[in-house]
Amino acid sequence: MTREESSSTKNKRLKFNFKILMLFYILVYGLAIFQDYLFSNFKSTGFYWSDTLLYNIYWLLFIPFIQLASSIYKNNSIHPKTLLTKLIYVLIFGIVFSIIHIFVFTSVFIFLSNIIYPIPHRFSVILKNVISNQSQITIITYLFLPFVIEYIYRKQQQKKDASIHNNITIKNGTRRIKIATNSILFIQTNRPYTTVVTNEQKLLHDESLKKLEELLNTQVFIRVHRSTIINKNHLTEIKSRKNGDYDGILTNGEIIRFSRHYRQNWNMLLNH
Repeated sequence: MTREESSSTKNKRLKFNFKILMLFYILVYGLAIFQDYLFSNFKSTGFYWSDTLLYNIYWLLFIPFIQLASSIYKNNSIHPKTLLTKLIYVLIFGIVFSIIHIFVFTSVFIFLSNIIYPIPHRFSVILKNVISNQSQITIITYLFLPFVIEYIYRKQQQKKDASIHNNITIKNGTRRIKIATNSILFIQTNRPYTTVVTNEQKLLHDESLKKLEELLNTQVFIRVHRSTIINKNHLTEIKSRKNGDYDGILTNGEIIRFSRHYRQNWNMLLNH
């Protein structure tokens, strides 16, 4: 699979997932309206289309908010290391987004109410109503969202890793050299090129380290420095520099610096 095909497939999958999400919340929106209609008939109360259509916009707001929350969570540089800190982070994340959702909805409702009705609804009344009726499911949704995001990301990563070829093609000018990925010891930035080092040779690659990284199995090839990726299967020893950085020694005797700024990537190598 080429990088262009992989990117295209990923974009199609994201669009498909978003469409499914949108259809789901439109269905929830319709069911909520139908529930209001049934309730008004059973309780012999008045049913007002404008009120119920406006109030149930609350469910449609989950579409953009979940997209936004997912984007923020995935791109956040904060990576809790312990279960306790992760739970605290998720709790804060869920509560903050729940509060934002509730207040944005109430503001939108009041804004539209002022346009539609001669006597608009009061902000405090709608806010209290939302907190008493919708706050529980809203908080639960945003609390569990990070776990759902991580699960989906992990599954996508597994599929990506499973689809990665055992060989890659190194481009150097007009030359195209195919090498086995398991023969690669490490890859390093050598501007404007990238150096790919195997047991037998050193090859210059025309593209960036980041682009080459996208083609490799992330379970085997680990970014240990801003300018270096190693094949962990060729790592024989790790020695501390006493400043948070480490030196990794590969099977060919090469010494590679492990930066503390990328420790989240290689920390597990200290114990395995």
